[in-house]
Formats: sequence, structure tokens, C-alpha cells
Amino acid sequence: MNNGITPERRRGRPSRACKLCAVLLAVFFAALGGCGGGRGAKSAKTDGINRACFITSTPRGNEFIDLIWSGLEQLAKEGWEVKCIETFETAEQTEQIRAMLDEGYDLIYTQGDDVLQSVVDLEDEIVKNYPDVHFFFLDTYDVQTMPGTTTVTIDPFESCFIAGFVAANKTKSGEAGLMMPLDTPIMQRFEYGYYAGVDYAARGTIVRKAYTTDWVDNTKGYEATVALAANSKIDVLFQCAYISGYGVIQACAALGIPCIGVDDWQGDINPIVFWSAIKSMDVAVVKTARAWLAGTAFPQAMEYALRDGGYAYYDPDLANLDPVLASAVVKLKEDIISGAVDVFAGKYEAYRLATGR
Repeated sequence: MNNGITPERRRGRPSRACKLCAVLLAVFFAALGGCGGGRGAKSAKTDGINRACFITSTPRGNEFIDLIWSGLEQLAKEGWEVKCIETFETAEQTEQIRAMLDEGYDLIYTQGDDVLQSVVDLEDEIVKNYPDVHFFFLDTYDVQTMPGTTTVTIDPFESCFIAGFVAANKTKSGEAGLMMPLDTPIMQRFEYGYYAGVDYAARGTIVRKAYTTDWVDNTKGYEATVALAANSKIDVLFQCAYISGYGVIQACAALGIPCIGVDDWQGDINPIVFWSAIKSMDVAVVKTARAWLAGTAFPQAMEYALRDGGYAYYDPDLANLDPVLASAVVKLKEDIISGAVDVFAGKYEAYRLATGR
């Protein structure tokens, strides 16, 4: 792994069952209820403490949000004071943003376009009174012109490309499954990356796609997987169904279908998950914070990819592949980093043009 950031960060986390309960409860209660600029040298601080917080409108307890938070936990090991705030309403978001500014937080990481908008709504106040604070808007393609802000993304195309390559080489029936929550532009990034990797394997594999039709409903995830398996010959499945994906994994375990997880390493959910397509936002958090300490001038938007030190999969999962495939996957990752393999080649060139890659 890179920069001392490894999936060992999971030690000490709550159990999977507790995490899932926390997610569902939080979702239930939520339902009720120019240039980014450089700072030059870091401003002098009276207490010498660097502070970074994470404000999210998605509750902790799912892989992606916990992965982001693990980046801040790494900063804590490096001497930073860190905090995580879960906030689901605009008024509360505004209150928490102001509180973090007043408490002297240097870097504020956000997740959720609603939190981003709450920051932008305070632009005049923030720029006037807190010019040295930098905001990093994580996992969004909504680039802002507000000074002191940077959009940070990790396009899942690379990790999903490798997942597709793995699936195409893993299937014996010639049919690989794909389970998504809904058909949205963001989810199409996962979908097309997977297709591209399957195509690159050049084994004639057919992808059978289905939707859970819900972001968080585990029962729908389970039922959609059972239906897909009953109407196809899939013998490997990539689930990128967000929280409803837990139900997908449960169904795969019940049916004995090897499963590829998403966002973070999901091999601890069930051994049926032999591979995970990782979106390494923790690396982006750590690297941006270290760059801030070095006085880096940030652009309005940044993207982290394999070439920037990200990782598309959990290295120990290579042991779940046969040695020949494992070696091919490592070589493929190296070739993507070097540019020898273009994940957007062929029919996915239009995707590159649409996203500016």
C-alpha cells in the first residue's frame, strides 16, 4: 500500500452489524427530520496544532464514508487534531461549518453536494473572515469558483476496469454479473469501467446487469441478486450498489456466487467477497493535507488516480486469484500507471472526452 495507509486501519472499528445498524438508523432519522489559490507559507498558529475536520451528510458505517474518515485518522497519527461531523439538514450544516471555522480548523473536508452548497452559501463570510481556511469538496464533480476551495475526485473507472478484467478471467460460464442501485451518471462511471475491463480481457464474456432500485434497501439488494442469478448463468458478480449492496453480498453468499465488492475492502463482510474495487479517498485526504502543510497552491479541481499513489484493490486479495491471473492483474495495474494501457481506449474514448480525462 502507499504512504503507510493500509486496510489495517479497520482495527478497532465497530462490528459490521453495528455499523449497518448505525447507517440504517441515521438514514431513518435523516428522513424525519477564480482559483482555489495557494497560501504561500503556512500561517503561524499560536498553539502549533494543525486541525482538519470532515463534514458529511452521509452517516458513517458504510465503506466509502469510513474510508474517507480513515484518511483523517491517519492525519491524527501524524499529530493533527481531527473531527467527524454527520449533519443532514441545511440549517445544521451551516451551524456546524461556522462552528468549525470558529474552533480554528485549518482544513475542512466535505462529502455531499448539499454540504458543498452550504459552504458556498457562506462564501462572503468565509472569504472575509477565514481566508486561510481551505475546503476540499470530496467525491463531487461540482467545481466551484469560490476562493479557498478544491474539488477532489477519484474516478472509479480504473478500479472497476481491473475488477472487470478479474471477473472476465474468473467466470467459467462466460457470464459476469453487475449489480447497481440506480441508473445515474455517477453510477455509469462504475458501469463503463467494468465493461471496459471485461472487454480488455478479450474472452467474450457477457455482462448481465441489474439494479436494486434503491440506494440503501438490503432486502431489495438480496432479491435483485436472486432474480438475476435465476435468469442468467452468472458465476461471478460485481456489486456497486452502495448500502443495498450488503444485501447483494448476502445473496451471493447464499447462492455461492463469488462477489466483487466496492469502495473499500469488503472481504470482512463475507468470505464470498474475493475482490474489491477500491476508491482510495483516504489517500487523497492524506496527500492534500500534507501538501497544505508544504504550502502548496491548490487548483479548483484535483483528481487522484493510480499514478498519484491511489490503489485500485487490496493487495492481499491477490492470493484469492490463481497465480497466473494475479500476476496479470499486477502487470495490468503497472501498465495503467505507466500509460501502456489506456482504460478509455476504443468505445470508451467518448467517456474521456466527456469527463476531460
